[in-house]
Amino acid sequence: MDITTGAMASLLPKLYELLKEQYKLHKGVKKEVQSLSKELSSMHAALRKVGRVPREQLDEQVKIWADDVRELSYNMEDVVDTFLVRVEGSEPAADLDGFRSLIKKMSNLFKNGKARHQIADMIKDIKDQVHDAAARRDRYRVDSVVANPDATAGTLDPRLSAMYNKLSDLVGIGEPRDEIIKRLTVKNDGVETVSIAGFGGLGKTALAKAVYDSLKAEFHCTTFVSVSQNPEITRIFKKMLHMLDEDKYANINEASWDETQLIDELRKFLQNKRYLIVIDDLWKIQSWKTIKYALVENSCGSRIITTTRDFDIADQVGGSYKLKPLSLESSKVLFYGRIFGSEEKCPEQLAEVSLKILKKCGGVPLAVITMASLLTVASKTPNPREWDQVCDSIGSGLGNNPDVKDMRTILSLSYYNLPSHLRTCLLYLAIYPEDYEVPRDCLIWKWIAEGFIPENIKDGRSLFEVGVSYYNELISRCMIQPIEYPEGCRLHDMMLELICSLSSEENFVSILDHIEDITSPQRNSRRTSLQNKRENHQTTTPFCMSVTQVRSVTVFRPAIDLLPPLLSYGVLRVLDLSGCDLE
Repeated sequence: MDITTGAMASLLPKLYELLKEQYKLHKGVKKEVQSLSKELSSMHAALRKVGRVPREQLDEQVKIWADDVRELSYNMEDVVDTFLVRVEGSEPAADLDGFRSLIKKMSNLFKNGKARHQIADMIKDIKDQVHDAAARRDRYRVDSVVANPDATAGTLDPRLSAMYNKLSDLVGIGEPRDEIIKRLTVKNDGVETVSIAGFGGLGKTALAKAVYDSLKAEFHCTTFVSVSQNPEITRIFKKMLHMLDEDKYANINEASWDETQLIDELRKFLQNKRYLIVIDDLWKIQSWKTIKYALVENSCGSRIITTTRDFDIADQVGGSYKLKPLSLESSKVLFYGRIFGSEEKCPEQLAEVSLKILKKCGGVPLAVITMASLLTVASKTPNPREWDQVCDSIGSGLGNNPDVKDMRTILSLSYYNLPSHLRTCLLYLAIYPEDYEVPRDCLIWKWIAEGFIPENIKDGRSLFEVGVSYYNELISRCMIQPIEYPEGCRLHDMMLELICSLSSEENFVSILDHIEDITSPQRNSRRTSLQNKRENHQTTTPFCMSVTQVRSVTVFRPAIDLLPPLLSYGVLRVLDLSGCDLE
């Protein structure tokens, strides 16, 4: 099970299972199953290719095709699972006497024959849908899908503001800057490295630039380069050479040197010089290993600074420095300064809601600045109700304000850098309400029950052990925040905002929080989270949303009253009532 490919990965082995003699399908039906399997394998590959492109960069027709095929894969798996349960789950009990056992077997023969007839009809109908999807794939040229350049046109590079902000505009940076400078100025003739690590939007680039500007006058040569997710290493090496000596390497971009030649040139240039080099925005350890070949080890007291969102990469680079969020006081200075000029100028009626908003920002400068920009217009005519609405919307959908979209873009870089199986596991956390402390073991067992962890593990680990490795990697990549007791995690509100938005677009999870949600017959989600955050709101409104296709239900107090009868669910795999008071 995968956010990118739907149920394709688990469906294909089940289709091959149907071809076994024990299921006694007619030859014609077997041929259709074989044909389906081949076509679906091809579609599976196409979906994986589509999944590598951020959703907002896909052509609209390709998006619709991928959504339809994923939905078709779920429908097919439901059909196959229902058939397998009917056939395999109908054997008479061993302790029945001979006559009752015979009657039971005769009854099962009739039921199994009816089930085979039904699946034959369903497979024929599905085959028609698959052929239609295949024709649309050819029409839309899905196999040659690439990112739509118009989708990213006008998007601001998130590092620009960090690189060119005035030092006086930076809040709360003094203490970490001084701490890193202290590390780098310890008397040591060897090469010293500091790797700044932290959540996206925490200010790693701004901090590295502040340290760089403070120290660069003490070095023979300096350079500051950004690597990004898909780096062109030769371009980075050429930029480094140009920044190290603009006169000598004025025409370096025109040189047709390969990677090895550029590494040799950099090593030769840096050999006897005291250098300060910043490698910003590292995403892959392999990028660092390649760049490191060019950074010659000398005894001139050279210094290297790197930044990354991944704690594991920071540990491997060496000199890991985990950047902490802003304190509440620094957050206030940044927030009030952006909107009113100072905290003293904030109207009294906005003081309480302001603190709530800052709590949700969690000390992430990007989040504080985004909220300040969002509220700047509203501040001209202070209205606590408008600010309350913005506060309540954090974590569930802040709309399409340009500042909010920029923030989502920065955070989504981390999301799309995840392998597809981790994206699926992260997106599943959208089922939990804001500030919810998610128990680790419960979460991992739910991933297993949902089919997010493949069963064909070949290294001897159990499914749970694999789940633990997924969980730890999400922590390492700063996607979830660990809590110690009880062992578990929570999501930063801005990350919850992002995954709720993505989950809604992908129809991955439906969060049912209002009466209009449960009475909407249009919803067709496979996973539902019943939350009903309005605790004092009681309703006898009938639950009109179809639940026959729902695979997973998680219910939180006080939404237990909204849960439909369990017999309404035809293909339920996960039922979590642990957040409810069942007295």
